Amino acid sequence: MTDFINNILSFPTLFYTGLLGLTILYWLASSLGLADLEVADGAELEAPEVTDSSGWMNKFKLDGIPLTISISFIIFFSWAICFLVVHFYQDKIPEGLVEVFVGLWLIILAPLVSAPIVGVLCTPLKPFFKKLKEDGEGRNADSLIGHLATIRTNKVTINFGDAEIDDQGANLILKVRAEEPNDLKRGDSVVITEYLAEENTYQVRPRT
Repeated sequence: MTDFINNILSFPTLFYTGLLGLTILYWLASSLGLADLEVADGAELEAPEVTDSSGWMNKFKLDGIPLTISISFIIFFSWAICFLVVHFYQDKIPEGLVEVFVGLWLIILAPLVSAPIVGVLCTPLKPFFKKLKEDGEGRNADSLIGHLATIRTNKVTINFGDAEIDDQGANLILKVRAEEPNDLKRGDSVVITEYLAEENTYQVRPRT
C-alpha cells in the first residue's frame, strides 16, 4: 500500500492523479446533483455532446463518443501508464533534470497512447450514443412544458439548477432556471413553464 501511495504521488503520476481526482469529483457531483453539469448520468433531454468527427478525434476513433466520457477515460489510462512507468522504471531513471525531462515527455505522450485505446474500447458503444443523440433530437423540447419535474440540486436560481422528469418511462435530467427569490430545494416539485432554446434550459415555477 505504501508503494502504491508513493507511486501515485510521484512525478509524473502526480499530474494525472490530480486530474483523475477532479474527474471523479465531476461525476460524483453530477450523479448527486450538486453541480449544474452538461452531462448527468448520460440521460439529459438532449444526448451528451458528441465530439466532432473530424481531425484528431476521428483519427483516434473518438468520433461519436461523448466528450466528457472520452476525456475521462483518457485521463484514467494516462494515469495508469504513468503509474506503471514509475512503478517499474523509476529506479532506472537518473534523478535531477533527466528525471524531469522524462516525466514531462511522459505527461505529453500518455494521452496520445491512451486516446486510441479509449477509441477501440468505446467503439462498441457508439451505436448507443448515436441512438441517444437521435432520440434527443427527435424529441420536441416544447412538449415538456406544463409537465412536473423534481429538483435535484440544493437550489435553483436564474443561472443554476437541475431537475428530473419522467418522460415515457425515461428519467431525463434537465437544466432548469427560476426567478429569484425562491425557496426551491432538492426534492421539490416544480412545473415547467418555458423552454429557453438559446440556453437549452427550462424555466420552472413551484408547484401550487
